[in-house]
Amino acid sequence: MLVLTGDTRCKRIVSQLQHLGWGRIWIDRPPNPWHGEQWGFDNGAYRDWMREQKFDDNAYLRRLEVAYKVGVPYLAVVPDIVAGGLHSLELSLHWLKRLPADWPWYFVAQDEMTTADVEPIIERFSGVFLGGTDRFKSGAAKWCQFAHRHNKKFHYGRCGVPRKIRHAVDIGADSCDSAFFLWDTSRINEVVMVLTVPERQLKLWG
Repeated sequence: MLVLTGDTRCKRIVSQLQHLGWGRIWIDRPPNPWHGEQWGFDNGAYRDWMREQKFDDNAYLRRLEVAYKVGVPYLAVVPDIVAGGLHSLELSLHWLKRLPADWPWYFVAQDEMTTADVEPIIERFSGVFLGGTDRFKSGAAKWCQFAHRHNKKFHYGRCGVPRKIRHAVDIGADSCDSAFFLWDTSRINEVVMVLTVPERQLKLWG
């Protein structure tokens, strides 16, 4: 499973990410991927929601214009509405018409959405980005299965702690994003263990 972290430019962290084959997901700063990096382009809607700010359409388009010159990312997130349910899906469909067709655009699955709601339009997207609350994320497996059934990628958003990263591994997610180790690189080994050690053995180690 590919792990994406924040848009750090710390040389020590970048070196570790390169060694592990992980990447970064960019929000505020212009993307600056190393050669061959699998990187992501986030829409910033969750960041704005946390700051109690309105999503800035024009700022997003300016960021996209700069990022588009860099190349094609592993994933790009279509604008959405945090906790917006079907209104979020409608907004994403509206935005999709304005976005470059040669990028892999993922819509964000939010609380109150169902796979039945998305079934008619899933072919318009390259993948499913799991957003929403922890309660909604408990249904991650069905969204992952849904994406794979339609030959789409599945990304588990905001895996902030090892428990969530392990959940992403167990359900077969293609990628996740986490800032768990961003400010404490000693945590990287913990994430590597979560990714590679079988669940049964992890429990034995406590």
